[in-house]
Amino acid sequence: MRWFWLYRPQVPTPRAQAIQVVHMAHAMASRGHFVRLCVEPVQATSAREVLAYYGLEPVPGLDLVVLPEGRTVASWVFRARFAEWVLGGNEPAVVVARSKRYAVEAANWLGSRFRLVLESHELDSALAAERGENTGPVEVLEARALNRAVGLVCNAPGTLALWEKAHGKRVPKAIALQNGVHPGQVRAPADEGEGAAYAGSALDMKDVVTVATAAGLANTPITMIGARNEERIRLGALSKHKLQFLPPCRPVDVADLLVKYRVLVLPLAPGVFGEHLASPLKLWSYQAVKRPIVGADLPPLHAAAPGAFLPYAPLDARSLADAIDRLHGDASLRAALVANGRVRTWAERAAELEAFVATLP
Repeated sequence: MRWFWLYRPQVPTPRAQAIQVVHMAHAMASRGHFVRLCVEPVQATSAREVLAYYGLEPVPGLDLVVLPEGRTVASWVFRARFAEWVLGGNEPAVVVARSKRYAVEAANWLGSRFRLVLESHELDSALAAERGENTGPVEVLEARALNRAVGLVCNAPGTLALWEKAHGKRVPKAIALQNGVHPGQVRAPADEGEGAAYAGSALDMKDVVTVATAAGLANTPITMIGARNEERIRLGALSKHKLQFLPPCRPVDVADLLVKYRVLVLPLAPGVFGEHLASPLKLWSYQAVKRPIVGADLPPLHAAAPGAFLPYAPLDARSLADAIDRLHGDASLRAALVANGRVRTWAERAAELEAFVATLP
């Protein structure tokens, strides 16, 4: 089967969108499909170098197109490669759209020549409503994308529930597929590790302020991996300068870094994202290195990893600090949480996506 990922991730970067899309395209190609993915380089690079950054090897079925630099030229080449892929086969291609705008434009252009599967990791109208903005234009775009799609794939049950609540019968056949991790990121720890760590962006919706404040209260040293320089100044002050920092690292290097720590921290703040939309890539990376997790007591984490993390009360630094100290000092609890975890791979997600698409008209 021929697939086209209707998205242009910037690569090579550690952004979650790029990691997810590149790994899924690679996983589908590894299952014997023919897949085209176009990417925007942040610097001059080749397809092989892009894959190596994410710990992947080339596979015969993956056509990874590195678009030229410059937004206008890249846009035209992207459209040309899309049309070529859609029109070049004897059977309709499957187009997986991470962008609702791209989905509508492509369907208006060549919609009768492909099967459109909308993939959503968010509901923009719900996020706009949370910000107090006018949701009308966004709801119209969402409805148009749904009307052209034969299926909807969401990253989490909460995301799918929001789509169904907002759009009701407009939602086509749908499924929630959690994210995953590459098998190359699986580790068997050689020792107990030391300290606690959080890996990821320093966005407020990730409850990083609580992590920083907890670092000033906890007995366990806490390291934050991935914060930018300006974020380090603000968060370091909140921690009474006890929070330690490491710069962002390549996705291929994440596992070897995480496995050094005894406890891994997965914060989320209450709100639309934290209570509904989250399916953190770090959850699967954490479980892959067999380290215990302290996580926010919010529905997305309970849905994805029931019994596999020690909950803390979101926005409560004392609760987080106490949970980290407790887990750091309790070997039996650490073992129990790790035993309840699981390694979920991108290959599993690809198989689930393949099976779902096989049921679509």
